[in-house]
Amino acid sequence: MFSSNLFAIATSLLLATLPSFSLAQTSDPCAIVAGKPIATFAEAKACLEYFPYNHTIATETIDIVRKITDDLYIFNEIAATPPKVEGLSIVPVNISKALDIIQKEPWKSDRAFQDAIALILDKVHDAHLVYSPHCYRQFIFWQPIQLNSLIRDGRQIVNVAYVKDDLWADAKKEWTDCEVTHIDDVNAMEMVVNYAVNNNGESKDVNTCLNNIMNSKDYFHGWDDGADDLGYHRFLPAQESHKYTLQCPKNGTKPEQADYDEPITVTIPWVAQIPTGFSDADTYWDSFCSVHTSALSKRGPLFEPTVQENHIGQAFDFSENSIGHTTRDYTEFLILDGEDSDVGLIDIQSFSVASEDKEAFVKNFTRGLQMFAEKNVKKIIFDFSGNGGGDACAGEFFINSFFSSTPDYYSDVKYSSLVDNMVQKAFDMKSTKWMDYKSNHTQDADWYTNPVTYKRGNTDVKFSQPVSLSCESWNSAFAGNNAFNTSRWNADDLLILSDGRCGSTCAIVVSRLRLIHNVPALGLGGIRGNRMQFASFPGGESERLSSFLMDLQSLDLLDDPKAPKPFPERADMGWTFREVYRPNLPDTKFGDEVNLLEYNNVAADCRMYYTDENASDPKKLLHEVAALVKSGQCPLVQNGGK
Repeated sequence: MFSSNLFAIATSLLLATLPSFSLAQTSDPCAIVAGKPIATFAEAKACLEYFPYNHTIATETIDIVRKITDDLYIFNEIAATPPKVEGLSIVPVNISKALDIIQKEPWKSDRAFQDAIALILDKVHDAHLVYSPHCYRQFIFWQPIQLNSLIRDGRQIVNVAYVKDDLWADAKKEWTDCEVTHIDDVNAMEMVVNYAVNNNGESKDVNTCLNNIMNSKDYFHGWDDGADDLGYHRFLPAQESHKYTLQCPKNGTKPEQADYDEPITVTIPWVAQIPTGFSDADTYWDSFCSVHTSALSKRGPLFEPTVQENHIGQAFDFSENSIGHTTRDYTEFLILDGEDSDVGLIDIQSFSVASEDKEAFVKNFTRGLQMFAEKNVKKIIFDFSGNGGGDACAGEFFINSFFSSTPDYYSDVKYSSLVDNMVQKAFDMKSTKWMDYKSNHTQDADWYTNPVTYKRGNTDVKFSQPVSLSCESWNSAFAGNNAFNTSRWNADDLLILSDGRCGSTCAIVVSRLRLIHNVPALGLGGIRGNRMQFASFPGGESERLSSFLMDLQSLDLLDDPKAPKPFPERADMGWTFREVYRPNLPDTKFGDEVNLLEYNNVAADCRMYYTDENASDPKKLLHEVAALVKSGQCPLVQNGGK
């Protein structure tokens, strides 16, 4: 039996055909909550559980997931028999066997089945691998208290970061800064660590998972629309409420003085924020789950990527942009004040640079570095916290702005006869991204059509020839912009700052900065005393079924018998299709699974934790980081990390 308590990442949505359900209006639980701003857990659950399990839909869904994971997901075999890597939490997940079990289960509702699919993919701890059922991601569930983790009085504790008293009348603002000693009668720190290890699929590093389920005092991290932290879900939580035992500072004392009133225990319910656009179960199904057709293709799916990366402001956005220019907040250049006025911060919020923003991105970045040079900035902090990745060529540009060149990071793609057809047609038709890869050993489509075999787990798996991503078209558009390449700052003048929530392209960028260019890395937060990575899910490159189907359509391959079909309900699936190896170091053997960046632990060189002072004042935290940089207290640790 699989728990319905899963954690899924919001992705773009594929609208696909499904016969409409005609649901009786008698005691319609969706009609009861329609039009309300909030509902109780029980009311929301009744609506979500109202739609019956359909064996035909389940079988079609499982067949599509199985086709993608078996044929296209590059870590499918190694996930079933993963290596043991010190410092990483990796459990074996045989996706095919798990799908067999799910298929045999007599699920009580469609939601329970859909969530079981999402949960098993989440257990691989690869944030690129996700099944997102649109139908059951519409309600937003909140706990009225939000938590963070601090070092207080020499101990790591769970703390009430802030209280959302707009959701629940009994919530009290004075709970803010109370230490949470127990949750559901379990030691609070033990509970949140176990929760992070077992229930957060964002990373194989438990420190990153802990950071991902927590919030800070002054901002909601909002890394993605499917956040799976302790107080915010876009899926049905496992239980209706939680008991919190609070140890609150006496009136007039500061939390760090550790002078407490007698503990109190409060029961905090999950409160559901209700979506708009429906009036009953039938209209809910039609709006969020059911048929939306177009004449776009023979099958009639409307390929509509409707959800983009959602980045909500960084913890360190404490002043106006020093140069007065932003490019949709991709990066900000800030100079610290006071005695740290010779320290600059580049807040790299995202590499998801829209095509129409690329030129402005380069100009903004160049102006920022020129401003740093003019203001005599001597040390630079790269803040990658909360960066979910994006355009690999934007990451390449970032590295080359400080180090005039950097070695290619080589990668490969899992071989399948379907993708073989796609690559050959891509080169014939001069269409789709499958033309964007370059190889030092082959020409045109040969990089894919002449595969090689490597061992993954206990299985021999075919892969493409070694390839790297071509950024020639990206770079050529900015040849006249005189990008700022400088040797003004050396590696020991730079510092990577990361809470570990730096994924995909971001992870590849920071790994190259650290391993090739010797820029030290500082890990922020996490579990005290536990070695921490500064990057997450560096697997390589991901794909979504919605965009994959669009490529198939462009190449006239939608009717290929090996092609996956659209899901029978509105849903999308993401997966890693290109794996990346450690940067091209002398000891890196291409093709060997021990050198896969996804299954390596590249630890931070030094560490900093949240406290009552710096969690309340991001500017203070950044000055603490600046002190480390200026004093040289975060030196590069060879084969180490903390």
